[in-house]
Amino acid sequence: MLTHIKSSLGNHIKKTIDSVYLGTVSLGSIEIEKNLELPKSLQHGHLAFPVFAMSKLLKKAPPLIAKELAEKLLGHETPYTRDAIEKVSPVGGYVNVFFKDRYLQQHLLKNVTADTAQLGFSQTGKDKTLVIDYSSPNVAKPMSIGHLRATVIGQAIRNLAVTQGYRVIGINHLGDWGSQFGKMAWALEHWGSEYPLKEKPFESLYKMYVRFHEEESTNQELATKGAEYFRRLENGDTHIHKIWEDIRKISIEEYQRLYDLLGVKFELVQGEAFYNSHLKPTVERIRKAGILEESQGAQVVFVGEDRPPCIIMKSDGASLYATRDIASAIYRHEVLKGDEILYVVGVDQILHFQQVFEVLKKMGFEWAQSCHHIAFGMYRFKDIGRMSTRKGNVVFMEDVIERAIGFVEKLIEEKNPELKNKTEVAQKVGVGAIIFNDLMNDRIKNVDFDWDRVLDFEGDSGPYVQYCVVRCKSILKKYEEKTGNTVSFQMPTALSSDEERALMLNLLNYADTLSAAYRQYKPNILSTYLLDLCKSFNHFYHKHKILSGENQDEMLSRLALVRITQTFLEKGLGVLGIQAPEQM
Repeated sequence: MLTHIKSSLGNHIKKTIDSVYLGTVSLGSIEIEKNLELPKSLQHGHLAFPVFAMSKLLKKAPPLIAKELAEKLLGHETPYTRDAIEKVSPVGGYVNVFFKDRYLQQHLLKNVTADTAQLGFSQTGKDKTLVIDYSSPNVAKPMSIGHLRATVIGQAIRNLAVTQGYRVIGINHLGDWGSQFGKMAWALEHWGSEYPLKEKPFESLYKMYVRFHEEESTNQELATKGAEYFRRLENGDTHIHKIWEDIRKISIEEYQRLYDLLGVKFELVQGEAFYNSHLKPTVERIRKAGILEESQGAQVVFVGEDRPPCIIMKSDGASLYATRDIASAIYRHEVLKGDEILYVVGVDQILHFQQVFEVLKKMGFEWAQSCHHIAFGMYRFKDIGRMSTRKGNVVFMEDVIERAIGFVEKLIEEKNPELKNKTEVAQKVGVGAIIFNDLMNDRIKNVDFDWDRVLDFEGDSGPYVQYCVVRCKSILKKYEEKTGNTVSFQMPTALSSDEERALMLNLLNYADTLSAAYRQYKPNILSTYLLDLCKSFNHFYHKHKILSGENQDEMLSRLALVRITQTFLEKGLGVLGIQAPEQM
């Protein structure tokens, strides 16, 4: 899309530089293409080439070089200059290029009339496999608002990777092993009859979890019983193992209900327990690498003077999270054949992953360079203190989603009570609002959760983007009901207003946006793009009469632009994991 336009312009600029400066400036077309910028204002051009690097080589003032290049770029008529460039303007140290309206439209239509299912896709990741670990709740506990971040950020990055041509394996790395399962097994065996396990299995599990930790604080015997039951689980006790399987099954079914609501998918659900059989071989591989040392009775790997050692085995021989993550990384590379391995986990685990990746490097694995911790900040609530699932003081993901859906349902009853499929619309808008509110923020930053902002239909929000899609659909529906014809992607005449050009340039930047969002693992780049695209469309919508243009060709061209905008917005929202309703 815009990449192709940049490539063509880059080649033309290179030829011009070579002819003007006779080889004294060595710039490749790819380097020139990378330096091309989108001006902040359409009045300054469609693409701008900075000449500051050339200024140092030529020992000339940037404005002088920009003037020389601008004069020569249109100096000789070629098929490219004749068909593509409208004018060239030097401003300071920039060469600003304006393209012909028909040229922009042709590039836009060339991509849209192809397979819209893969709109904006690239082949950057062709023949490569991405393994991405996200969501990863702890079994027997409801997912909190913190898991919402890990889930929707991970899903969006997974979807972005698909647009770049990767084969993607999304993994839900459940917290399904550890001493807490000994505690839960004891609780189920001794307290299970007191709770409605058949009617409310997951709710009962969580109540027992909270109760156990409350009573454990004043009854040390409970801690001893929990440890005893976990030893039995580790030693293969079939009775305790069956209880563990039931806890895991109940939890997964509950999580899947929320994943279905959020539109989240995984290729594999592999928790910590999956790697139990991999631990001893992994420790032995670390030992054979000659990097395992004893420190205060524990087996550790020293990973640098500025970091504490990575503990592989405690003094009692028990493994830690690091051991399991080292084993999982090896499995994901050697068995799943991951070329890139991503971990979407909170910022508080930065040190942990630094240690894990450094151990992998010390083991001699070059592929460890392709392991990345995709850190994210936390949600902040003004009226909630530190969240703790043990104390039962936590903001649950389900409560947040249900509140958003309930708010939209109430709004529909007030504003549009005759709306069809009200429940479905409320779900799409409510869930979309929650997801977009997260993904519009730079993932590394903490997010202040503000309900007024989340559900704002006018400001920068998910409902605002969804409403823009609905507006496009409404325009197209009116035309189709009036004429009986379906709006095509064809544009029989060149659209030439500033609003139309700005909208087309925005649309042409979609593929580059997908690429940048994936390269930086930042879905907010795509979210920001969609907001800008909506604003650009609304400027166009308010300025021009779409259903009653000056002539038939102009009307059909504008209708095509509406349909194209709708398509891009829906595809972009889909990459973020958000659906757009037919009506709002």
